[in-house]
Amino acid sequence: MADLKNCFSNDMYALYQLSKRNIKIFLKDKMSVFLSLLAPLIVLVLYILFLGDIQVSSVVSNIPAEIKYDRGIVDAFVDCWMIAGVLGVSCVTVSFGANSVMVQDKVKGVINDAVSSPVKGWVVTFSYFIYNFFVTLIITFIILVISFIYLALSGSFFFTVLDVLIVFGVLILSVLSATLITVFISGFLKSDAVHASVSAIISAVIGFLMGAYMPMSIMPNFAQYTSAVLPASHSAGLFRNVLMSPALEKLNTEMPAQFADNMAEYFSMEINCFGVDVGTGVMISILVGSVALFFIANFVLSKVKKYRADKK
Repeated sequence: MADLKNCFSNDMYALYQLSKRNIKIFLKDKMSVFLSLLAPLIVLVLYILFLGDIQVSSVVSNIPAEIKYDRGIVDAFVDCWMIAGVLGVSCVTVSFGANSVMVQDKVKGVINDAVSSPVKGWVVTFSYFIYNFFVTLIITFIILVISFIYLALSGSFFFTVLDVLIVFGVLILSVLSATLITVFISGFLKSDAVHASVSAIISAVIGFLMGAYMPMSIMPNFAQYTSAVLPASHSAGLFRNVLMSPALEKLNTEMPAQFADNMAEYFSMEINCFGVDVGTGVMISILVGSVALFFIANFVLSKVKKYRADKK
């Protein structure tokens, strides 16, 4: 029992030291840190300056002329849809970009040395996960705070303390899922050039597949079904439900219930999962399932790598 306890303590110490080492390497590259934060901010600014007005105009044009309403609430509803998309996309893109440390270690042979050492394979793999989770959570949290500040300044902040806590909980779950998935994918990438190319492709495509740049409800069914199988889409769906609900409730008091329901449907507060509209319960289940699945997948991959290294 004492030997088992000492072995576990040694694994935890090695995990801590490797995770700290990865964080230090990332923070040492100030430009990389800056760009990781800048990319989501650029998307947010583009939304505020251009796409937001387009969506608001689209909504307003469909409101019957005889209905009296507060334009500010419509702005708030669309702004929250926009921010939900930015947060959902950022969880994936920031996490994938942070895997550059792992890919660079592959290029330099550092991972091979670590895997060939007495350190367990899962310790090496999950040190990259812990580092990635920490970095991604901090950066996306900063984006969330900036988004809340924007909503407050524009008069669109309708959240209670509980709402804010729930949003942060969704952020943690979303980052956890995204990090495990991107670490697994990056485990197969063997050069900086390949990582940069895959990262660029994901950054360009993921926003459309998640319904972050335009409502998924206007996409063809095959696109909606493709979106439904991506955990990131359910992450964005949870953000939409938490962030947009307060503004939607205010719209319900000013407009016919049918119109508010149509707004919720148009902006995909529920996800079309192969013909069935699923709500927050299913979204949470899929995200939790993705965490469990890719935790196991990363563990198995680390075992395979350790086995191959020991055979050499």
